[in-house]
Amino acid sequence: MTNYGVCVARVRGLCAGVWRRGGGCGARRPYGTGGWGLAEAQEKKKNNNVFVAMDTLGLLRIRVRRGYNLIVRDKIASSSDPYVVITTTQQKVKTNVVKKNCNPEWCDEVSLSIKDLNDSIELTVYDKDTLGADDPMGTAEIDLKPYLEAARLRKELQELPNGCALKKVQPSGTNDLADESRILWENGRITQDMRLKLRNVESGEVLIQIEWVDIPGCKGLDPDF
Repeated sequence: MTNYGVCVARVRGLCAGVWRRGGGCGARRPYGTGGWGLAEAQEKKKNNNVFVAMDTLGLLRIRVRRGYNLIVRDKIASSSDPYVVITTTQQKVKTNVVKKNCNPEWCDEVSLSIKDLNDSIELTVYDKDTLGADDPMGTAEIDLKPYLEAARLRKELQELPNGCALKKVQPSGTNDLADESRILWENGRITQDMRLKLRNVESGEVLIQIEWVDIPGCKGLDPDF
């Protein structure tokens, strides 16, 4: 993998139609289905089939890949029916439910409208319960700071070999990473894979990928906008 010190890049093509993917990589449906929508503001502008609040900076695309060694909540079936909920102070989105599997592959994609780069983003796994309330299966925080630091450099870079590592983030007491996470230039996009260790449970990890999506007319990550 190419070292960032010898890599330069030009970011292109980040703005695509933003949708929420459901049904395990199946049919797409507009963002906001099944959650609190993109926003509550009265003044909105329309972009690529998504209504975006006037104070939105951009969109955070989150690909929820899979879970590992999740805890058993259904003692009778010796399994769980897990799904993931991702929340900010104003939004809530969730994945599909995978039945009877403690190592689920969600293959799901959700998007969050970002207004404040310092807003916390929390990921929680739940066990779907037919009769009672859904049981929590662990929580982790998605730390955007290292990714945003790398993404802000994209306009200053000119050429970048595919697969170049912009930054490596190690697990620490200030994040919920289970192992090293790399921020990559990959197929014309800046992405970061994160394997998150769930808190407040005996075991469980969730693999996700994040990507910032600029919206024309929004401030984005440019402080001089």
